[in-house]
Amino acid sequence: MNARCDSPIGFEALVAYWSGDLAPRDGEAVEEHVMGCAACSAASARIAAVAAAIRAQIPPILSRDTLAKLRERGLRVVDNPVKPGERKLASFPRDVDVLIHRLGGLALTQAERVDVTVKVEETGDVIFHKQDAPFDREAGEILIACQRHFSVFPPNIVFEVRTRDAAQRDSVTVYTVPHDFV
Repeated sequence: MNARCDSPIGFEALVAYWSGDLAPRDGEAVEEHVMGCAACSAASARIAAVAAAIRAQIPPILSRDTLAKLRERGLRVVDNPVKPGERKLASFPRDVDVLIHRLGGLALTQAERVDVTVKVEETGDVIFHKQDAPFDREAGEILIACQRHFSVFPPNIVFEVRTRDAAQRDSVTVYTVPHDFV
């Protein structure tokens, strides 16, 4: 292996390689070069680590398919179904990786757009806002992924789900979910 590279593979090409955006022939050329070049191998390893970290991230609002992939990866997932207007305590056990709040009872069959706002109950401060959130039209629900590191936030959380239909009519549904990280 060479300590220096006379024709290094560019950053963009390595990113494209690790994101699966290269044509098979180009990907093979990158692999061949990286296998024989210490400098490019080290650069490739750094980009691979970043790509792996990004793939491991769990979005705060999930689609049904993304949730299925988390379960396939072996994550310990617990469902917390919540009804509109309900105040429901969510206990997050130590042996759980992701707590899924299933915000149900939504009329989504005619929804064109769904926005979700996460607020602190006592102050109304916005923790998070997502426009055009993924939603499950058939099940009438939004899937919120709560993770252990969210314990830094205030425990009393309010989810506001705003739906807009084709006639530009909005409706807002509220769920109050105090959290207990045990």
